[in-house]
Amino acid sequence: MAHPKVLGFVLAGGKGERLFPLTAMRSKPAVPFGVRYRVVDFALSNFIN
Repeated sequence: MAHPKVLGFVLAGGKGERLFPLTAMRSKPAVPFGVRYRVVDFALSNFIN
């Protein structure tokens, strides 16, 4: 039996109520952090490393 090629899941989401001013027009994972990154970039970086 072949194994699926799924290494993991990145659960990124939610209402973003605590970040409301920043999440009024975008999802929580897409909120910018600094100039160059988004919140989801930290989860993806940890997953890769």
